[in-house]
Amino acid sequence: MGWKLSGLKDTGAGEGGWRRYPPIIAHSHDPQRAAEETIVTAPNNDENHFEASDEHAVVVSGDAIADWMVARRTEDEPRRTSGAKWQERQLAVTQHEVPGGARLLTALLTELITKLNEESEAPKFRLHKHDWGDQIAWNEEDISHYHGTLSRFPINEKVSNFRADENFCWRISENLGINRRVKPCQHQNSACRLSSDPAEADLVALVDSGLGYYEDHDLPKALGGTAQRNPWLVVKLGGDQMLTRENKLQKALNDRKDKSVIITTADDLRRVPGNHISQGTAWELAAGDCANMFRRETRLNRYRFVVVSFGPAGVLLFDRDSGINGTCSVFCDPARVEGSSDFWLNGRMWGYTTTLTAAICRDLMQALRNGGQQEVDQTLMTQSVKRGLKAMREVYDHGFGPVTRAPSFPVKEAVDAIKEKKPPKFAEATLEGDVGRSWTMLQAEPGRLHEIACDIVYRGVDKALATVPHLKYGKVVTVDRREIESYQSVRALVKDYVERRGTRVGRYWEKSRTPVPLSIAIFGQPGSGKSTAVKEVIGSLQIQDRELKFEELNLSQFRDTSELVDSFHLLRDHRLKGKVPVVLWDEFDTEFDGVLGWLRYFLSPMQDGTFQQGQVVRPIGRSVFVFAGGVSSSLSEFKKLGGEEGFKRAKGPDFLSRVRGTMELQGIERRAEDPFWVLRRAMLLRSILRAETQLLPDGQSGEGSIDKDVLNGFLSVNGFSHGVRSMRAIVVNSSLLGEYYYAKSNLPNETQLNLHVNARDFYAAMHGK
Repeated sequence: MGWKLSGLKDTGAGEGGWRRYPPIIAHSHDPQRAAEETIVTAPNNDENHFEASDEHAVVVSGDAIADWMVARRTEDEPRRTSGAKWQERQLAVTQHEVPGGARLLTALLTELITKLNEESEAPKFRLHKHDWGDQIAWNEEDISHYHGTLSRFPINEKVSNFRADENFCWRISENLGINRRVKPCQHQNSACRLSSDPAEADLVALVDSGLGYYEDHDLPKALGGTAQRNPWLVVKLGGDQMLTRENKLQKALNDRKDKSVIITTADDLRRVPGNHISQGTAWELAAGDCANMFRRETRLNRYRFVVVSFGPAGVLLFDRDSGINGTCSVFCDPARVEGSSDFWLNGRMWGYTTTLTAAICRDLMQALRNGGQQEVDQTLMTQSVKRGLKAMREVYDHGFGPVTRAPSFPVKEAVDAIKEKKPPKFAEATLEGDVGRSWTMLQAEPGRLHEIACDIVYRGVDKALATVPHLKYGKVVTVDRREIESYQSVRALVKDYVERRGTRVGRYWEKSRTPVPLSIAIFGQPGSGKSTAVKEVIGSLQIQDRELKFEELNLSQFRDTSELVDSFHLLRDHRLKGKVPVVLWDEFDTEFDGVLGWLRYFLSPMQDGTFQQGQVVRPIGRSVFVFAGGVSSSLSEFKKLGGEEGFKRAKGPDFLSRVRGTMELQGIERRAEDPFWVLRRAMLLRSILRAETQLLPDGQSGEGSIDKDVLNGFLSVNGFSHGVRSMRAIVVNSSLLGEYYYAKSNLPNETQLNLHVNARDFYAAMHGK
């Protein structure tokens, strides 16, 4: 089994009104255009009317939602005075109703069908839908009602003028929840029934969000199929008990599993008992978890295609008929993971999965027009999910439209992305068979690693890794899934710890006991950038109303315990200023009155959140302790310090029992079990060359600035005597002052090289020996 890596293949909606959404059917004053537009919906009241000779029928139905949005045009705090300006202030808040669920899918399909019908004379597409109308009453009991708050957010991170309204759009600032439909359908309301319910159709799109629609509504008649028409069934499936619900739709799905496309989300699958899908971590791990789930989840792997959305960051496609037992293909943003702050820091959006569903429906309709349903294969679905992923990102980028207009879902922008002829580019890989938790995308083509490493030095990380999943936090970049998982888990720990105070449970927790510092340990080779990793990985967290204050203290420089007490007072000072201190205790494993002598002095602060000064016990307050190893480069080495008995006497086990998370930075030394050492070496070499020389100017390729043999020497030699420091010393000792080309003659002489590397090994590496 393995990964098959296919490299990266390049990656409004009108004005709304008060409690109003633009009509789904566009009306034109041009009689000819109007005649073309009317074919979008079925005008005939005969439910079985269908002209097979000149049109394709598309049916859409399902859980309908009215999304009630309270739009706040200002974030100012309310006035505390009793002035008479409250009437004017109320003008800054408006309420709007935006279609959701099956209503939103209908709006997207209407626009897509209109575009398809404009592109070709025949055959036309006719959409059979519910007559929900343009406006839903706030007390309508036949559908569910969602409530949320919209606020002004910058369109993107490049916005500098925060006063100009044109730089802001509407996005969700708070999800208030949903009121599920409470009135059983009596089929008296026209919105509960399809305005026309044909006996035959080519495509049926349904939305089952677990809100009760299919418990008492009839399924579309065309779902059963006929001898003439055997429709494809596209179902957006989600909600509680999505795989265990017993309703009419589930029975119909079992009967039509060979022509069904199920679309759901990773979050919904995580709520299914027995499923384990990693969240917010390396794409290889999440995709591998999904692949293993499909191998055993018979309630899902029976269907022809299953599409799993990870939001605008990635999508997974399961193809039952590909490979021996089906294959999973993942398409993702190489620089972002699920839950990336890029898609929530400036507000949130909904409608992603519905947009993805519309993209798949559009390509299925295009296949029908192009000559038959036999074209619905993995290739078509791959293009479809890529377009859907691009459209989901457009949905976030545009939000609910500019703040100068009433909020509305960006239907036009999503449709424009869906109908692009050239599929967008994303990182992608295919999994077959059993998937181990150590597999990575790059391991599929180990021969590319040296090539990518050279490209990193020449062109930089962003361009060289454009086709490779990686994680970047400021100056810290990694492609190693172990490091990605480690960084993400530590970030989650810190985020949860710092934010806890703002919750009811957190306030009780803080009042009931002295806050205990969060303790994390980090290990790595000397010069591997432990302090930089801590600052970038933790410092990149965006936590509302919380400011982190970093301190770096080297215990090997402390003369006695009084300096440690002074350090604790420094942390208390930061807490009094309302900041959360993050302190890096560097070289905590250094000797002090014996092996690991400092550990015993941290046990009480780590356990109780206090320290003792004389006879007085003082609280430290909420803070983050990061212990960076200087003597030991890994957790396993740390446990061996002083031997088994010496480690116990030094309170090593007690210390580790108080640690809540660890990070281990991989080094640049060549190791058989570590395939990514050459990429890390390349990243560090580029940063050194940019800092110490003028060889790699911004915006220019450095391919003509470094001799290829010299580059091979740096990237291929077995190891450096003192790690990163030796690599830096070789560059600094090279005669490069005023030079714009790094030639062999610029290298230090053999005697100087031997201080930092085996010179003969370096020369052999230069020539590929």
